Amino acid sequence: MAINIHNVMVIAKKEFADHLKSPVFFSFAATFTLVILAWSYVKGMEVEYISTVLGMPDVMRGFKGVASVVGRFAPIIGIVLGFDAIVKEIRSNSMNVLLTHPVFRDNIILGKILGSGLCILLVLFISINFATGAMLIVSGIPITMQHIARIEIFVLLTFFYALFFLALSMMISIIAKKANMSLLFNIAIWLVITILYAQLIYTSVYTLTESAEIATDQTLYYLNFVPGHHYALVTAGMQDVVKESFNYYPTVGGIFDTQYTVSDWMSEFWSNLVVLIALPIILLVASVIVFLKKDITL
Repeated sequence: MAINIHNVMVIAKKEFADHLKSPVFFSFAATFTLVILAWSYVKGMEVEYISTVLGMPDVMRGFKGVASVVGRFAPIIGIVLGFDAIVKEIRSNSMNVLLTHPVFRDNIILGKILGSGLCILLVLFISINFATGAMLIVSGIPITMQHIARIEIFVLLTFFYALFFLALSMMISIIAKKANMSLLFNIAIWLVITILYAQLIYTSVYTLTESAEIATDQTLYYLNFVPGHHYALVTAGMQDVVKESFNYYPTVGGIFDTQYTVSDWMSEFWSNLVVLIALPIILLVASVIVFLKKDITL
């Protein structure tokens, strides 16, 4: 493997610019931002109502709502950026043309990963900061440095979560024969492991055992195998980004639980943090290896 940093950066810049100029990506990024902004506004109003009418300040209620909606739709950013990253280049024969220049395969795949990853980080930074800031303003809660620091940690956590789906979509893009098939597989996987996973396991086990307790225990066990579970725990203290009806909650209610320090949060969720960060890195390394061995001739 011969990594040329200059070539990687050139490809990354081109990939980054191509994404920003893509009408499909721009439309999705704008829609994603508007959705979480609208959701944040609603949650901010709820916090204001609870604080004013019931005398119960509960900023966590608002942040949990934001974490839930972001957790459902942030993966699509990774899918949109990665589903045709390789297969489109191969099908159009531009990959073969590119390889006629002094550029190695590892430079190409690493440049594409870096460019797409930076694009994800930019979108998440803008949308999440804008939305959570609006929620705090609407709720009437004074914005402190503690809030800002935790929001930026939330951005990084969401980045690694979305990066998993970028890595997955890259892998499928390398293997798939056509871009539309790659997109179909990615959307199906997103639906299953992000939206339907917990409910499918719970329903299946409950149907077999007719025991809600056993079904809950089994669902909580199998949730450990999907990134959404670890993301939901570290961000909002929930077991899943969609199914919130579990009666099992950690001591610390996620990164926005200001009753506890960031050190307390890390002590509570260190294993989940390791999994959340390690999973996309492992998948990205696997994608590079598969691409290096891929026969790209049509």
